[in-house]
Amino acid sequence: MKKLIIFLLILTGVIGLLGVYYYQKNIYSKDVLKLEILGPNEAEALQEVKYVVKYKNNGEVRLDEPELVFEYPEYALPSEGNSRRVIKKAEELGGAIYPGEERTFVFTARLLGHEGETKEAKATLTYQPKNLKARYTSQTSFVTVINRVPLSFNFDLTSKVQANKEFKFSLNYFSNINYPLTNVHLIVDYPNGFEFISANPKSLERNEWSIEALNNAEGGRVEISGQLSGQIGEEKLFRARLGIWQEGEFVLLKETTKAVSIIRPALYITQQINNNPKYVAQPGDLLHYEIFFKNIGDDFLNEMFLLVTLEGEAFDFSTLQAPD
Repeated sequence: MKKLIIFLLILTGVIGLLGVYYYQKNIYSKDVLKLEILGPNEAEALQEVKYVVKYKNNGEVRLDEPELVFEYPEYALPSEGNSRRVIKKAEELGGAIYPGEERTFVFTARLLGHEGETKEAKATLTYQPKNLKARYTSQTSFVTVINRVPLSFNFDLTSKVQANKEFKFSLNYFSNINYPLTNVHLIVDYPNGFEFISANPKSLERNEWSIEALNNAEGGRVEISGQLSGQIGEEKLFRARLGIWQEGEFVLLKETTKAVSIIRPALYITQQINNNPKYVAQPGDLLHYEIFFKNIGDDFLNEMFLLVTLEGEAFDFSTLQAPD
């Protein structure tokens, strides 16, 4: 019986200690310290955005040694400093957060990203309630959606091309962003079967161009020459991206695509010898060649030339006559 009483006393003590520990760990609910971020639900890319971080001690206990950490959204451009993680130490927060005390801090930045992308800001506040050793953490976040990117970016590219024939196309860009962009790059993703020939201006690689600065109401053009191989009727997709390299990552601002179909040659060409398309020559015959060609496509053909080659030992080239 005595052993049972001792066991019960020990068990009661352990339960009591666990209860105290649990009480200390859970005495502060989320309502004790209210932490929130206020900001715009939507914003244009590179528009200046203000985040208001607000906290209030709704409890009756002083919160000692507070520390506030604010994290800007990924790839944001803070208005002050270069770090996207700002730490406010206890000294900046008054050393403690007293019952009923309320404070706000404003953080300003410009958001980088493409249309429809979500950008999340985060805030964390750690503190130690008076007379307790444990530190507590309150966290919150706020999401802003990029609803518009004031950049025009598009292909100037025909929808139909002939296989293995050189053609030219261009990419046009223009900025309506009221903020100067630097380290802008244009990247083109070519379809399978595309052979790059040349470009103006010259590229860093065959598919990437650097735009040192792009100010408001400014733009430019990249011209590319190449040729496509593929089957008649096959569709090829060109994709281009405009963005900024930041910390080794390409931050997309705008992208555009254009589909191109491979068509039959638009030029019909045939020939006949001595007025006969199936002429069979005999030794000593004088051969009169006529070459006919016709544009059977829908587009104008220009800058073309005709090359005629005669091959074989049977030809007497000393008798060759050709128009100038």
